[in-house]
Amino acid sequence: MHPGIVEKTLDKERIGELISQLRGKYEVIGPKREGENFIFDFIEGDEIDLSYKTTILPPKKFFFPVEEPLYEFEKVNGDVIIRDVLKAPEKKRIFIGIHPCDIHALMILDRVFGDHYNDPYFQLRRDGTLIAGLTCEPTEYCFCDAMGTGPTIDHGYDLMLTDIGEKYLFQSGTHEGEKILEAKLFKDAGEDDRKAREAKINEIKGKLHSDIKLYGIYEKMRLKFDDDKFWGEWAERCVLCGACNFTCPTCYCFTIKDEVDFSGNTGRRVRVWDSCHFRNFATVAGGMNFRRRRVSRLKQRFYHKLCYSLEQRWVFDCVGCGRCIQFCPTKIDIREVIKAVQGV
Repeated sequence: MHPGIVEKTLDKERIGELISQLRGKYEVIGPKREGENFIFDFIEGDEIDLSYKTTILPPKKFFFPVEEPLYEFEKVNGDVIIRDVLKAPEKKRIFIGIHPCDIHALMILDRVFGDHYNDPYFQLRRDGTLIAGLTCEPTEYCFCDAMGTGPTIDHGYDLMLTDIGEKYLFQSGTHEGEKILEAKLFKDAGEDDRKAREAKINEIKGKLHSDIKLYGIYEKMRLKFDDDKFWGEWAERCVLCGACNFTCPTCYCFTIKDEVDFSGNTGRRVRVWDSCHFRNFATVAGGMNFRRRRVSRLKQRFYHKLCYSLEQRWVFDCVGCGRCIQFCPTKIDIREVIKAVQGV
């Protein structure tokens, strides 16, 4: 146990009580089952399911929504009035059950929306949300170990939970997290609990067998840039649906549209998720499209994740969550792409 970290345990059967208490102060978001899959949603009591392995959409949708109004406008007596729609939520939020890879993804988005320009829409939600992470249970698609984003993380959260059998071990990451652990529901963690957490983490590591190597990937990707035969083999399988972009926790491309009523007097400007796989994504005035070919659009995504992000932020924009593999209708696998680039 590191100095300054508060460790407590909570019996699993009491997680609903904790949610009820938290809802007095926060809006609670967490994983819950929807059919055969899991989604992140607002939680009311026992519907939270921390046994999940992954969700369809990542946590980013609560910080960078699929669609969000930026401002409203109205024409009055020949003048156009602009109305700001940016409002802080009535309650702070607490996001329970985010896996380490998704926490890493949020920290990447922090840089995207804050390094060179502070995006107020993203920042308002980010500043108003506590993060309670959850040590993950990997799927067959996960490769967080290869990307250095899991299965553990030592920063970026207010609380971290680990399933240790009949209870969860909670560890604080911030002062606000410590305050939550003062609730009478919690018990002090003992040495056996800490050993159980260590055993759980070792068990998880044993399930992760990523055999991809990233050393030298940037240089080799650069050498492959004009190899249309290589990229064409992957492009033939791609249906350009955008599923990999929308399920990715770090993809952040968007487009802007104006929605105007039939009178033409009122409307709003809206930001909407976009995909580099879509035909119009790289279309400019005059109809010129810089990525008209399917292969160029497929290639853009892989280069963004493994090359361009290194140039921009010195990190890969892939956290190894595996969603793009799992939800791709033709099962294009970024792990296999990396191996092929490396000549493995």
